[in-house]
Amino acid sequence: METTKSRINDLTGHIREYIETRIDIVKLDAADTISSAASSMASWVLISILGLMMVMLITIGGAIAIGALINNYAGGCFIMAGIYFILMLVVYYNRENWVRIPVLNSIIKNIYNNE
Repeated sequence: METTKSRINDLTGHIREYIETRIDIVKLDAADTISSAASSMASWVLISILGLMMVMLITIGGAIAIGALINNYAGGCFIMAGIYFILMLVVYYNRENWVRIPVLNSIIKNIYNNE
């Protein structure tokens, strides 16, 4: 009788240890996924900021160059604004193919590669 009780107590202890270990594993997996996503997001934010700065400086340089060619610096700025407006319209009307689908595919791929 004593051996059965001690075996049941041992089994109960092992089950508790197993459950605690599984909880720790889930916590570590969650921390790994969150840290991976955060570092990826931080690098993309930095790349985006640097890219935007580059585009801004190229735009300013282009506006000055166009302004120098037509002897009207304000006109160069308006021409550059018009170019960006046309680009905005092209991207807007093609957003499904260029932006949304590749971004969704990338997110899905990242989710399934982490498992």
